[in-house]
Amino acid sequence: MYLKKISLILCVLFVFASMFTIHTAQANGGFIDVTNKDDAYEEINYLVNLGVIKGYTEKGKTYYKPNNTVTRGQVAKMVVVASGKKPLVVNKSSFTDVTAGTELSGYVERAIQLGLFKTNTKGQFLPNKPLTRDEMSYVLTNAFKLDTSEHENSDSPFVDVGITHPYVSYVNTIYYNGITKGSNQNYNPNEQVTRKQFALFVARAKDEKYRLDIPVKGVVVPDSSQVIGLVSATTDGLNIRKSKDSSSTANIVGTVNKGGQLSVYAVEGDWLKVSYKDAFAYIYKTYAQFLDADGNALGNVQKQVATTQNINLYVKATSSSKVISTVNSKVNLPVYKTVSGYHLTVVNGIPGYIVANSTADVEVEKPSTPDPDPTPPTVSGDLLGRVTVDNLNIRKEANSTSAVVSKLKKGEYVQVNSINGYWAQVTYQDQKGYVHKSYLKLLNQSGNPLKDRIIIIDPGHGGKDPGTHFGTTILEKNITLKVGTLVKDKLEAAGAKVLMPRTGDTFPTPQDRVDFTHANYGEIFVSIHVNSAKNTDAQGTETYYAQTPGDMYQEDIDLATFVNNQIVKNVNMKNRKVQEFKYIVVANTNIPAILVELGFLTNSEDRAKLTDDKYIELFAESIYKGILEYYSKQ
Repeated sequence: MYLKKISLILCVLFVFASMFTIHTAQANGGFIDVTNKDDAYEEINYLVNLGVIKGYTEKGKTYYKPNNTVTRGQVAKMVVVASGKKPLVVNKSSFTDVTAGTELSGYVERAIQLGLFKTNTKGQFLPNKPLTRDEMSYVLTNAFKLDTSEHENSDSPFVDVGITHPYVSYVNTIYYNGITKGSNQNYNPNEQVTRKQFALFVARAKDEKYRLDIPVKGVVVPDSSQVIGLVSATTDGLNIRKSKDSSSTANIVGTVNKGGQLSVYAVEGDWLKVSYKDAFAYIYKTYAQFLDADGNALGNVQKQVATTQNINLYVKATSSSKVISTVNSKVNLPVYKTVSGYHLTVVNGIPGYIVANSTADVEVEKPSTPDPDPTPPTVSGDLLGRVTVDNLNIRKEANSTSAVVSKLKKGEYVQVNSINGYWAQVTYQDQKGYVHKSYLKLLNQSGNPLKDRIIIIDPGHGGKDPGTHFGTTILEKNITLKVGTLVKDKLEAAGAKVLMPRTGDTFPTPQDRVDFTHANYGEIFVSIHVNSAKNTDAQGTETYYAQTPGDMYQEDIDLATFVNNQIVKNVNMKNRKVQEFKYIVVANTNIPAILVELGFLTNSEDRAKLTDDKYIELFAESIYKGILEYYSKQ
């Protein structure tokens, strides 16, 4: 009796153990290479129970082989079963590489009938070819009847899938349905899909409970409430890119011509993050200028103000609009216009609006105007142009191929009636024509000599290029930006239009700075630098110009001399004088251009001035006065 009881207990335990083992095997599909800790465990089990996937039996063990690529033939069977369809039996195969009457044939024929695959060339289905991610988007969208209507003709949120990609609407569809999210802004369309990945994707497409958090389109792609500004392209054919990389053409999604406007969402180094065809994109900051909230050019600076407390910079002239940034107290800012109690200003290169009552007006010191030349021009008019080269053509129309109607000699004056880009309509001896303005020194005959002049101030170095340095904290790029920004403020307060190739810690190349100057129709160019030498006794200010064939180098010398002398006099610097050297930024520009070396960081006396805000102000004031002196000379 005792032995019978023991036997009965053992039988019961065996049954329970057998039940437990069977349950465990069913829970993971019986696959020894998919454990309950795998992130695809539930999805694979779900598809096993539906009969969608099976594994490989080898030596009595069943494997799923999750890291193997999934083939087009395997996918045909999986999606047909998952979508609740049956195989289609045919007498003759539609493909030379699929044999009629086989299990594979039935699923392939049904998949093609349902439109789940794009047809292949040369009559082949390529059942053993691994499925790629772009093909996967097409298969899943069609197998599970996902709605593509909202995503047609729209760019994708992925850097590597542009609006012209043949699968873009399908990639968008599975993305916005929570089936895949890509990796680091990339979809990797040509990457092969693994069996594990495809199981995840099919489960998500089949049952919403497995889906990822579905992206909100207004957040993932541009949301207009987050716009921080509006820009206008300053050149034709400006590339719009999916990523911040100008070394390739693969990421170009479009172009915009001069005057074309784009909404800006962020400033990221040398790049502006903009919206283009319902997606984020990037343009190079150098070739765009910010506009006001109404889409108009900022115009001239009317005055300067100082903030009296910490205040917000708003996108529009209302406190209910988006806050771009916060401005500290006691910061001097230019004012372009005042609207409904708000000043339009520019902070770190971005225009915005500040509450006028939180500012106080600042008086900008105007230096005395030097006496003009003793022999004033005989031509009359509010704006004159003095010719800076010999044999300058006056053309019938504003282009370089138009007929020449007259020629001008160096030193002659013309009346300037209007300016459009680089072409000035002039009157000379009662005859009107057009002259390239880079060969005219434009001279105001009333008001401030600087009013309406287009001046390029170039803070040297920046970004990855710190320039010369002393220790790890005193960097040339920071000094030049600080001085350059102050010069810009002073010139704008006098009515000039001032542009800078960089307004933050970015690195335009030397040729970028030249191109920026030409794209913005600059009239003079001043590049600001700081010097260094092995000999720590070397000190003082020196200013460079470049003499090139056909160049109006006397204008370069005049500008360089005025700026150099003002710095030497006002900052009490040793005079290393004006010198000729063909630096790219001055040699390649077609306007008067100079490069000023303020002083030597390697010299203790110069360094003390270059790191003192009081002297930084004097350097800036001196450059401003030198430019004013240049334009005051008729």
